[in-house]
Amino acid sequence: MRSDVAIIGAGIAGLAAAKTLVDSGKSVAIIDKGRGVGGRMATRRIDDARLDHGAQFFTVRGSEFASLIDDAIAAEVVAVWTRGFSKEDGYPRYACPGGMTGLAKWLSGTLIDRGAELALARRIETIGHDGDDWLLGDDDGIVCTASHVVVTTPVPQALDLFANSHFVPDPVAASALAEINYHRVMALLVTLDGSPAIPPPGAIQADQEALFSFIADNMAKGVSNTGAVTFHVNHETSAQRWDDSKNDVITDLLNEAKPWIGDATVRSVELQKWRYAGPITPHSERSVTVATQPGLIVIGGDAFGGPKVEGAFNSGLACGRAILSHTP
Repeated sequence: MRSDVAIIGAGIAGLAAAKTLVDSGKSVAIIDKGRGVGGRMATRRIDDARLDHGAQFFTVRGSEFASLIDDAIAAEVVAVWTRGFSKEDGYPRYACPGGMTGLAKWLSGTLIDRGAELALARRIETIGHDGDDWLLGDDDGIVCTASHVVVTTPVPQALDLFANSHFVPDPVAASALAEINYHRVMALLVTLDGSPAIPPPGAIQADQEALFSFIADNMAKGVSNTGAVTFHVNHETSAQRWDDSKNDVITDLLNEAKPWIGDATVRSVELQKWRYAGPITPHSERSVTVATQPGLIVIGGDAFGGPKVEGAFNSGLACGRAILSHTP
């Protein structure tokens, strides 16, 4: 593939960067190591159940994100889930009725329709350069050549990529990036024969003092046609038990989850681990340029300028605009 801009990462930040660039007439290649788009906006199918196991919902504050979500609502891929969990506060929380990955699938589809290329299951291992082009390669060789590169992977993964590449990142930028750390989160995914004991609107949002910081009834949420509950474990417990036996962790968490399972019968249990669930301290800027020759390499994501879904989206916009400000 040869493109004006190669984007590493097909989460919401990478897709927002791609949209900004495609809107300005640039050719774009989006590359992701996963089998699907969305990053932590992730939905998993277990037998006949479906569960959101990453981001559970999002809010909308800025006008640019609102414009995108208005279009997604019109396309029936996004809807208001609730206006409060423990009590209504009037502020909408949005979700995707088919699963949170639906927003990324829809957005990537609109970009492909406009000429963007998408390569999945390709893990970029190195970035080199030849003349005026950056060369992005994996174990099978060169995946893409491009004038500029946007990186939206979690920062530690980006730094590993840079260390294995044939360019020297800006030392000030690299030093700041090395200070960014992430929370770890484990998610217990439970499918049920029956309905769980979770009150409307199908979720319990707690603080980080509770073992489960968020509990979601995927059936009440409209994601699954059968009983399916996601239990997000708080940051401290997730970190403490990260390397423990998987079976031991599942047994202990399932025992603690019994009050919300109620009288339903457990059909299956899985444990999902998010090593980079969200930034502990986001970078103050929405994008950071780490190289300028032969073209820009810009990094962004939810660790830049504000976390969560809209933060990632805004960072992606900033990455795209950084490229545009450097090109005719």
